[in-house]
Amino acid sequence: MKNAGDVKIDFYYEGDYTSPLAWQTPEFYTPDGSTEKFLSLSKVKDRKNQYDYGPESFSVFTSQGSHSYQGTPVYLLNSNSKYTVSYIGLKVSERDLIGELKVEFGIDYSADDLGTTQQKTSVFTSIFGIQTAYACGPGIHLRRVGNSNLVFLEETNGIAWYRLEKPIALYNLRLQYSDQDCSTMPVYCKDQVDDPEECSQYYSCYYNAAITGLEKGNLRMHIFYRPNDKEGLLRLQVVNLILSDPAGVHYRAIMGKNFDHYYRAYLH
Repeated sequence: MKNAGDVKIDFYYEGDYTSPLAWQTPEFYTPDGSTEKFLSLSKVKDRKNQYDYGPESFSVFTSQGSHSYQGTPVYLLNSNSKYTVSYIGLKVSERDLIGELKVEFGIDYSADDLGTTQQKTSVFTSIFGIQTAYACGPGIHLRRVGNSNLVFLEETNGIAWYRLEKPIALYNLRLQYSDQDCSTMPVYCKDQVDDPEECSQYYSCYYNAAITGLEKGNLRMHIFYRPNDKEGLLRLQVVNLILSDPAGVHYRAIMGKNFDHYYRAYLH
């Protein structure tokens, strides 16, 4: 199988890289006689079937935060490529600890390529010297590309292979957040609160964000899981993504930064 030289993925596992700007600090568990840190995740009964924000959401990659979608960055280095994500290979220490697995891709238009969020320079900065974030609220500049349950196929040489129940296409993706044609927005529409009534039809253009391409990591991948009612130490590592082109040829994505890292969680 060939490598897809124009698709690269980095790895920022939940618990590995805690941003000083994180809205919630994860709790860790270190087994006796070990130096490994595991996310301490309690399986709260009334939430175990839900995907939510924060470390308790059972997100394998950096969890969604209050100002960004986060996840792990995927770099599409060729704007003309037409790949679809078809399979994912995982190394899972104890598969019986987890049930449903789900993968999701989304574009965070305000994200940079380091798993953090950029900040918007506003009038407050120039006048008061205060730097403000885009807005409070998860995924304020997020477009979900697609999501799918992962269907277990087989385990070979310690790698568990999963098929995407609904393959996710990584092409024909919009490069701006707004669905509206903001080029037709009148120049006098500048402040949503005080503008004339006719400006209200351009509501999403006031919060529009746009990028020139997806080669800088604005495309993000999440993997979520639902824990089974068992206690144990879970280790999980993504081995590779298998992509397919329109001709049905399969390719491996290029493994980028922190490929040797893995997700660790103490489920109890």
